[in-house]
Amino acid sequence: MTTQIMINIALWALMLVLIVIAKWDYGVIAIGISVLLVLTGCVDADTALSKFADSNVIIMATMMVVANGFGRTKAVGSIANLLFKVGGSFERCIRLFMIINVFLGLVIAGAIGRIAIVYPLIIAVCQKAGKSPSKAMFPVGVMMLCDQMHLPIGNGAVLYNRYNGFLESAGYTFGDKFEILDPFIAFFPVCIVMLIYFLTLGIKLAPDTPPVALKDLDFGNSAEKITASTLNKKQEVCAYTIFALVCVGLVIADPIGVPQWIVTVIGAIAMYVTGVLKFKEGINAMPFSIMFLYVGALIMGSALLETGTGAWLGNLIAGSLGERPSTFVLYLTFWLVTMFLTQFMNNGATANLLIPVGIQACSTIGCSAKGVILCIQNASLTVWLLPSATAVIPILMEGGGYNIKSLFKQGLLPMAIRTVAGVAWTAFMFPAYV
Repeated sequence: MTTQIMINIALWALMLVLIVIAKWDYGVIAIGISVLLVLTGCVDADTALSKFADSNVIIMATMMVVANGFGRTKAVGSIANLLFKVGGSFERCIRLFMIINVFLGLVIAGAIGRIAIVYPLIIAVCQKAGKSPSKAMFPVGVMMLCDQMHLPIGNGAVLYNRYNGFLESAGYTFGDKFEILDPFIAFFPVCIVMLIYFLTLGIKLAPDTPPVALKDLDFGNSAEKITASTLNKKQEVCAYTIFALVCVGLVIADPIGVPQWIVTVIGAIAMYVTGVLKFKEGINAMPFSIMFLYVGALIMGSALLETGTGAWLGNLIAGSLGERPSTFVLYLTFWLVTMFLTQFMNNGATANLLIPVGIQACSTIGCSAKGVILCIQNASLTVWLLPSATAVIPILMEGGGYNIKSLFKQGLLPMAIRTVAGVAWTAFMFPAYV
């Protein structure tokens, strides 16, 4: 263990303690720790600065502006009324959201775009029912992280090739390789298990009142008040058009080679230019504290990579497995390590870091690496205790009024269920020793 690794771990622990204590604003804590990471040499200053321009940070800010503009239209209340007619109750409406989002996920793979789309609708449904958004934001949003089924269409059709590329670059000699349906076979049953959980216990365990006070929300609004719009007819049409075009843009952005942040930035500007939002209203819609928290988490993730802390931990765990661990122990170990690290690091970066470590460990043991890779990828999406690995959680914290304590209360049980289901299913379908 190097000095830099020890300093990184110490600052990592300090950040966790301060966030849990919650004496100061989350954004201030995260940026303060980021400054210390730069001063101690754990992360390069230019790298840290670049995280303020991370695409997810820009999407988070601008999509909230677009969602705020759309939230001022009559359509939001009308959709809420329609959902209540179909569902018949608040909980059934939230279940409809989850099921619709699972299908929407086949078109928009990223959860960040989808949560921004349904954000104003969740608020409207909660207002109509006289409920706090804290009752819905977590179960709906986290399910979007669990519904990555990897159907062999679009990006899912080439995922198996990406995994085979990892095997080839690592000099893998066991002899097997991924087939096109393997990721879907590994992920789909786990997705169904989590959908059942969030449709039932997930909603019931969500807090009735937000742990952190929410601003500018009146949970006692009547349906008539919800559907009242402050926009004139021209602005109303503009808000509908902009929101619809942004949603379509998020779907087609990747296929046509346009960054998603470009789509949301254009949408935010259009909301201002057309008069749907005033400039100050657009600025107020941006969750700066949560954005800075996410930026700080990205900087911490870069420090874990640059200092070698993540690789050191991964290799330490891999080296402790012994000569011939059972399939379940092998998979569970890499699942838990990935799940732990991805609470603090970008989930994609965590998977990319640990997959080569897993392949190396399997080559040393003399077993198949397919199951380990699938477990690492699946575990990297089991990420909702801290706002570090994905921009979705900061948005949920902002909309639901959650603090770290409430994330843990809601998140530990589904995390355990996903772990058991994912490891057991992968061990059954893709055994290490064949």
